[in-house]
Amino acid sequence: MKLLIFAAVLVWGFAPQAAKPVNSAPAAAKGAATHATGSTPTKKPDSAPAQSPAISIVPDDHLASVPPSGPSDLEVKMTWFAGTLAAVAVLQFFALFWQTFSLRKLAKASGSHTQEMEYQSRVLDGQLKVMAEQLTAVKETASASSMSAMAAKESIERIISRERARLRVELQPFYLNFNAPSPASYTVEHEGSTDAYVMDSHVSVYVSPSRDPDRSSVNGRPMPIPRIIGAQNPVVAAQDVLHPFTSQEIDDIRQLKSFVHITGFIRYKDVFEGEHETRFNRVWSIARMNHLNGEPFTYWELCGTADENVET
Repeated sequence: MKLLIFAAVLVWGFAPQAAKPVNSAPAAAKGAATHATGSTPTKKPDSAPAQSPAISIVPDDHLASVPPSGPSDLEVKMTWFAGTLAAVAVLQFFALFWQTFSLRKLAKASGSHTQEMEYQSRVLDGQLKVMAEQLTAVKETASASSMSAMAAKESIERIISRERARLRVELQPFYLNFNAPSPASYTVEHEGSTDAYVMDSHVSVYVSPSRDPDRSSVNGRPMPIPRIIGAQNPVVAAQDVLHPFTSQEIDDIRQLKSFVHITGFIRYKDVFEGEHETRFNRVWSIARMNHLNGEPFTYWELCGTADENVET
C-alpha cells in the first residue's frame, strides 16, 4: 500500500507541465535594447544641460506568438519510470492480495485439520478408556479363571488323595529258632478304593553287628506279592526267612552284640498314573520288662533315616 501511494505521488509530481517559450527572455532583452537605441534623443547644443536617456521596454508581439516546443527527454523518461513504478505497485498489490487470500485459506485448512486432530484425539482417548476397562475385565476374568482352576485342581487332588491306593508294610512278631529257619513275616496292606499296580519290590532280612542299617543289603529278594493289589485283596501276607541260628548267634543277639534287621521297599502306581513308594527299615529290639519277671520283650523298632521309612 505504501508503494502504491509512493508511485501515485511520483506520477503526479512528474506529470508534463505547459512548456515555456524558448529564447523569450533573450528576445525581450534584445527588443528592449533595440527600442532603447532607437529612442535615444539627439544631443542638443551645449547650451542645454545633459539629461539621462529614457529607456522603455516594449515586448514584440511576434515573439509572444511563437508556439511552445514539446516535453524534454528527461521528462519523458521520468514519466515512463513513474508509470513503471505504478504498474509494479499494482502487480505487487495483487500479489499481496493473492498471498493474503492463500494464507487465509491455508489458515482455514489448518484450523480444520487441527479440529480433526482434536476429534481423533478424543476418539483415541475414548478407545484407550474402553481398552483399559476391557483389560481390567480380562484381568478379573483371568483371576477368576485362575482361582477356578486352582479350586478345580484342589478338588481333583482331594478326590485322588481319597480314592487312590496306598500300600503299607506291617511286620509280624519275630522269633529266634534254634537249628531251624526263622521266618520274618509281614503283611502288605492296601488302603483306598482303587487298585495299586506294583512295579518293583525288594525285601531283605539279615543280621548285623551294628544297630544302624546296612545299606548295602537293601537290594534283597523280590517280595512274593501279586502285581495288582486292590480292595478285593486288601491284605497280602508274605515272609522272608533267615538261616537257622546257632546257639552262639542267639546269645549274641540276646546280649545285643548282634542285631536282626529287615528292610525293603515297594514301588507302585495308582489308577491316576501317580507313582508312589513305600520304604521301611526296622531293627529287632529286646527289652527287659520288670512286670514280666525279667522276661525279655521283643518288638520291631524303626531305624535309619526318615527317607528310609517313608510312604508317598
